[in-house]
Amino acid sequence: MSYTVLARKYRPQRFADVIGQDHVTRTLKNAIEQQRIAHGYIFSGHRGIGKTTIARILAMALNCRSAEHPVSEPCGVCDSCREIREGSVGAMDVIEIDAATNRGIEEVRGLIATATAEPARDRYRIFILDEAHQVTDAAFNALLKTLEEPPPWVIFMMATTQPEDIPQTIRSRCQHFSFHAVRFDDIVGQLRSIAQQENLQVDDDALAMLAEAGDGSMRDALSIMDQAIACCGTSLSAEVVRGLIGTVSSDTLEHVMQAVHENSAEQALRIVDKLIVEGHSVVHFAKQMVRFLRNAIMAKVAGGDSPLLQISSDERARVVRIAELFTEEDLTRFLQIILRTHGDVSYKQEQRFHLELGILKLVHAQRLLPLEQLLSDAALPRPAATARSTGASPQRAAGSAAPGRPAQPATPPRTPFEQERGGSPFGSETRPSRPSPFDADRARKDSGPKGSMSAESSGPFGSTPMTSMPPVNSAPSHSARSIPPRPHSRVDAAPAMMTSGATAVALAVEPVATPEPQLPQPSVNIGAAFDVSVETVRDAVLAALQAAGQNILLSSLEEGDWALEGAEVIVKAAMSQKLIDLALGADLKKQVNAAASKIAGGALKVRVVSGTPTSTGKPLARSKSAAGHGRAADEPLVKRMIEKFGAEVRTVIEDR
Repeated sequence: MSYTVLARKYRPQRFADVIGQDHVTRTLKNAIEQQRIAHGYIFSGHRGIGKTTIARILAMALNCRSAEHPVSEPCGVCDSCREIREGSVGAMDVIEIDAATNRGIEEVRGLIATATAEPARDRYRIFILDEAHQVTDAAFNALLKTLEEPPPWVIFMMATTQPEDIPQTIRSRCQHFSFHAVRFDDIVGQLRSIAQQENLQVDDDALAMLAEAGDGSMRDALSIMDQAIACCGTSLSAEVVRGLIGTVSSDTLEHVMQAVHENSAEQALRIVDKLIVEGHSVVHFAKQMVRFLRNAIMAKVAGGDSPLLQISSDERARVVRIAELFTEEDLTRFLQIILRTHGDVSYKQEQRFHLELGILKLVHAQRLLPLEQLLSDAALPRPAATARSTGASPQRAAGSAAPGRPAQPATPPRTPFEQERGGSPFGSETRPSRPSPFDADRARKDSGPKGSMSAESSGPFGSTPMTSMPPVNSAPSHSARSIPPRPHSRVDAAPAMMTSGATAVALAVEPVATPEPQLPQPSVNIGAAFDVSVETVRDAVLAALQAAGQNILLSSLEEGDWALEGAEVIVKAAMSQKLIDLALGADLKKQVNAAASKIAGGALKVRVVSGTPTSTGKPLARSKSAAGHGRAADEPLVKRMIEKFGAEVRTVIEDR
């Protein structure tokens, strides 16, 4: 007699034997007892959770010959129950169809013809369609009338993993049961029961690993258990199961997160390199990291004893230790990074590079500063190891507040990297002091041969160290050409939007740098016919774009090169030609040409081409509404942004 795998050998034969689907089995048993039997059922859900099994049990219960009517639990010994259980060809009245193979309209026509005939022996003629979502739309349309008004002896049961692919006209005519993934504890309990019946010696860690590998599927867990038995006989250990399914031990995941906690990128990358050399799957490791960080978040939020942690006791202790090292915000950021990394390694080339990049992001993510801390009134002194001066005013350190603000109690100076890992980054607890990699790098640069030139601008937020500037004569070298510096370097490609009350304010952050020699813009006369300079035409065209609300195109043309060629003004902008043609439509082009012709006193065309500008013109003076800008500038948050970052109010949109 051939061997029967565990998934088939221990397949449930009664509703009571099914685990994890109580909401389905209870409803079906009550429906049979109340004689409220529907003519169509749809069973949907994850793979290996009992959809087809429950369909067979329901068919046995409806046709069981142990009573004169359908029973809530089949007997399992009558001819009907035995034939359905064994899948015998003699079960003429219960027809199980593989819809993935028999998916066309001809097969459905044969099914309809069979349905018109009365059952040969049993009460009902039952059709079980496995993977029903594979049936074509035309075949479903052919089945529609029969499914809506079938003969009284016909019952349809459709099992599918993709219920959304079944037409709504079919779903509305059937009772839909959505199956749940089997819980971790239920799978462990079932595996332990089967191990006892099979006289197997399996430790708890191995059972937990099998249940976790099943990922909510009882059939998957049993298949892996079958493979482990074939490998090692009747004694299964966690190491054997881990080697079979290719998982990484939880202590390795803990070591990776400890390296992240210690800001040791080298140690974390060494662990990854060791795993790859040993032949572990990059995708599987990334998936395990996702689960590990998810469990760490659950331990941080709900505690180590929470039922949200569906893991073994050993791994539970590990995630609790990791949760104590980080804040909830840090763990959330880590999980987001690893989820993106898992997507990259799953569908892109160079999987190792994407994984290493994700690990480096985890290390650097702790160095991010919360926006609330940047906007806070307290000065952020740098460690004494750096060569820059903090310049914090003694009055502010003593606890005096900025003008118009209540006095704040004096707090010891601290950096955002010195907060305690177990507390919130917005709390008052402090981390163990250790040098930040950013501060160490800054100190190294400041101690270089060129020295440092620091300028401080004092304000209500304390002294702000200016960026070290190179000497005037030491212009940066470029591969193609040297680009003259600008007095103001724009930080943001688009203005940052802030809302306060009923007013939306657009702020452009432009840190002021040490003025550098500005190359003069050539003032070229257009010719004898037009006595006007290129700068005048430029200002007129930019004013027309500003009036039209074309801010993106305006910003690009501001920084472009303007030159004259005959009766045309050629503007070289750092945009692709397709984007230029899209932004500069026919109507806008007419307005631009009209503005240029008006200022020149004759017909003058403006042509915008794609290229890399070699010089930077001055920004166009923006028109401001005194009342709106005044109210926006009086907002406390706007004041803080202006004072701290040197921002300016560009656009004010009032919500009336």
